[in-house]
Amino acid sequence: MKSAIRTVLLVGSLISTDAVAGEIDLTMTGFSNDMGLARIVLMEGIEGYTSAKPVTLTASVPIEDGSAFWSAQVPPGTYAIIAHHDRDANDELNRPVFQLPLEPYGYSNGAWTSFGLPTFEEVAFDVGDGVSPQRVPMRLNAFVTLSQIVAAGAVALAGLCALVAIRRRRAAFHV
Repeated sequence: MKSAIRTVLLVGSLISTDAVAGEIDLTMTGFSNDMGLARIVLMEGIEGYTSAKPVTLTASVPIEDGSAFWSAQVPPGTYAIIAHHDRDANDELNRPVFQLPLEPYGYSNGAWTSFGLPTFEEVAFDVGDGVSPQRVPMRLNAFVTLSQIVAAGAVALAGLCALVAIRRRRAAFHV
């Protein structure tokens, strides 16, 4: 009898929880490799997005074949997601120079900006009784990408100059 009552109470609590909870199904794409982890930060409302209220939920999931998947049950409401590719699995979004992220990141609704955060309206999505799918493409900050291209170009240019100098010295010895 006690077992039957516990089962009824458990089923009743699950039914009532499912009735008030919605589900977020998140797909993150665009990872350049499967190293590290996909980190997810879920914030509720504009207060959560602007840090006036604590973060609702954080999670880390593995990356497979350039994509990562995560789902969670949450109360109905308006939410925003920021995700990033934690390449070195140090639990941080690496930002050593001018606070620009060196690891790819993305926002709910596919919103994007290279400087600062997108507006809450751009990243906000509603969760109701059912499933709320979200897709977040990972991107690297344009300024960081440009600086990496410039750095690679500078190294290539230095190598080319060294090669020219070596050839000139050899030519001078053969004259």
